Amino acid sequence: MDLFLIGVEVKMQIDITRMENSCEDVSRLLKSMAHPTRLMILGHLIAGAKTVGELTDLCDISQSQMSHFLMRMSAEGLVNSEKRGKFKYYSVVDERLVSLMKAIQNHYCRH
Repeated sequence: MDLFLIGVEVKMQIDITRMENSCEDVSRLLKSMAHPTRLMILGHLIAGAKTVGELTDLCDISQSQMSHFLMRMSAEGLVNSEKRGKFKYYSVVDERLVSLMKAIQNHYCRH
């Protein structure tokens, strides 16, 4: 299939069989990410593990909202946590999320 964007021909290189075998998993992942605050949380966690308090300040939301987001993101397999002393540090679970977030930034965040 060929696609034309502003006079430029782009060859679509999608392996439909591979896509078909992974559609459910990819769909679940994208649905889990589909919220502006979740995208921002992932963006901050890509830079390194953070506590709830740090993420709350960075994302400018309440601690209860952040805890809710992190609990759900953890249950959906986007983030994990590690207890260090008195604090829980959250981080990105899968390096593929880092690649996906970079692709999103490269294609959709051009300011």
